[in-house]
Amino acid sequence: MAAVSFKITGIGAETSDEFYVVPEFSATERVAEAAAHARDRGGPVATALAVLAAHGHECTLVDAGGDQARAVILVRQSDGARQIIFFPAQAAEPAFDPGMLEGVSLLHLNGRHENTARAAVRHARERGIEISFDGGAGRFRESIRDLFEASHLRIISRDFAEKCTGLGDLDAIAPALLRPPAKLLVITEGISGSHVWTPGGVYFHQPAFIASPVVDTTGCGDVFHGAFLHGWLHAWDLRRCAEFASRLAAKNAEGLGGRHVLRVEH
Repeated sequence: MAAVSFKITGIGAETSDEFYVVPEFSATERVAEAAAHARDRGGPVATALAVLAAHGHECTLVDAGGDQARAVILVRQSDGARQIIFFPAQAAEPAFDPGMLEGVSLLHLNGRHENTARAAVRHARERGIEISFDGGAGRFRESIRDLFEASHLRIISRDFAEKCTGLGDLDAIAPALLRPPAKLLVITEGISGSHVWTPGGVYFHQPAFIASPVVDTTGCGDVFHGAFLHGWLHAWDLRRCAEFASRLAAKNAEGLGGRHVLRVEH
């Protein structure tokens, strides 16, 4: 493993995930034999930090104490699509300690533990620490708008972008989401790839890499985040960041579990 390069603190929930590969999803009562089974850890921020840690960074996850959130994930055998049954952790939000940001280069959020994240954002601003935000599909809510708008690095799904802006066209969405303090906007669209903008006028489309075979799409977006942030921290060219992130995300879909890529790359 490479020497530690940067310190990153993330605020979010880590989950304990159980996966079952099934022939088909069903809306009616039925019994089906699973083709495969696995256990893994997950959570958007937690998985992004796991990718960053695997690439030599010192990462700390700020999460609630007690039992982890749990999920049972049904994975369709034909295409890796998922149905997720989620049970959140019952513990109170973690307390924020300013020492969590000591020597930190990046604060990574996704809107979980809102009050903890809000306190961390205030201290990060005072210290000039960059803030990145993961806006996943189905996860926009008005109460986290301030956290998103405080971020410098915005890597979000198209669903999040559309719900945040109320707009449907990327040409209109991008300028609305590139207002200060934004330094980077990435909008992801799954197999349609991703779009990358900067306030300075950079724009390009990164095609998705094709997973072969497609086993399970769980965690691909979270892996994309961690890989892209690794490149950003090392001041890579943005096209290199996007290509690297897309390649690792596709590799993650080639096995069962949200962190499959970490078992085959490291």
